[in-house]
Amino acid sequence: MKFDIRETVPVVSASLITYNHAPYIRACIDSMLGQKTDFPFEICIGEDESTDGTREICIEYAEKYPDRIRLILRSQFDPGREEFRSQGVYNYVESAKACLGRYIALCDGDDLWTDPLKLQKQFDAMEANPSVAMVHSDYDILDEISGKRIRSANKKRNVKHVVNDDLAIFKLDIIHRKYSISPCTAFMRTRDLLEIFDQSPELFKLLPMGDTTTWCELTNYGSLYYLEESTGIYRVLPESDSNSRSAEKKYKFVNQASNLGVMLAEKYGLPVDRVRASKVKNCNRYALLSGDIAEINSLYADPSYRFSFNENCVYLTNQSRLFRPVAKKIYELKYKLNSRYFNTH
Repeated sequence: MKFDIRETVPVVSASLITYNHAPYIRACIDSMLGQKTDFPFEICIGEDESTDGTREICIEYAEKYPDRIRLILRSQFDPGREEFRSQGVYNYVESAKACLGRYIALCDGDDLWTDPLKLQKQFDAMEANPSVAMVHSDYDILDEISGKRIRSANKKRNVKHVVNDDLAIFKLDIIHRKYSISPCTAFMRTRDLLEIFDQSPELFKLLPMGDTTTWCELTNYGSLYYLEESTGIYRVLPESDSNSRSAEKKYKFVNQASNLGVMLAEKYGLPVDRVRASKVKNCNRYALLSGDIAEINSLYADPSYRFSFNENCVYLTNQSRLFRPVAKKIYELKYKLNSRYFNTH
């Protein structure tokens, strides 16, 4: 059924955030426009002042489909965004706040939906199960360099979505990605998401990603419901912070992201040994690659962080002007051979 959002309040908001996604944004918007539902839904686009033509494409679509699309044109000088370490997280938070639907479905501009019944299936699952806080699903992975596509990636990798009855352990599983959630498949109540933003603003402002925080917080609102069929595509781009060809850039991101695990573990009173061990490993690798040893030295001096035998060896290498450059070159070569997802899975 077709509805006009200028005349009908949407039940679901498809929140699309985008920045410099010109090669992919048309496919993303088209996949949303192709959704078939028996309820009104809007496509709310947060365009973050792209410089590659993405903004002009979004304007074109908004003008062509004013009955379906609401476009928010952001500026890099918008007040309040300087409080956020990640501008992508800023766009995510502010775009969600602008959504009018009772439910919200997430997607980045370089991803897309493949099932035209995605929203309907997720809406039906939420309506039938009031205790469910989020519905998500399997997804495909598309590597933009090789062109290879893993269909139903979770099934292919034998990822089991087991919800641990111990909420603390379950949150640790989410933090460590043992319980896998792709943002392009996430569907939840808008009010829950906005309340999470209001209650934990520091987690979204201080850290480089907002998805893991959202998933952990949502477990306080209800259960997570998993659809085994694939409903979307996650793209592995030629270059990004989280999928970089530079080992140093990659581990800078991973090291910053590991701070999230530590903060969430402390916030929820979780067993912190696992997350601190992960932080030590990531920080050690970043120090090896960058030469910046200040943070790893501070961790080494902190008795709450334990260094295993292997991490002690890496730490001592980081302190050596003679051995660190050699170890760095070896690690960069190893990373170069194994960094792309399709070479390692």
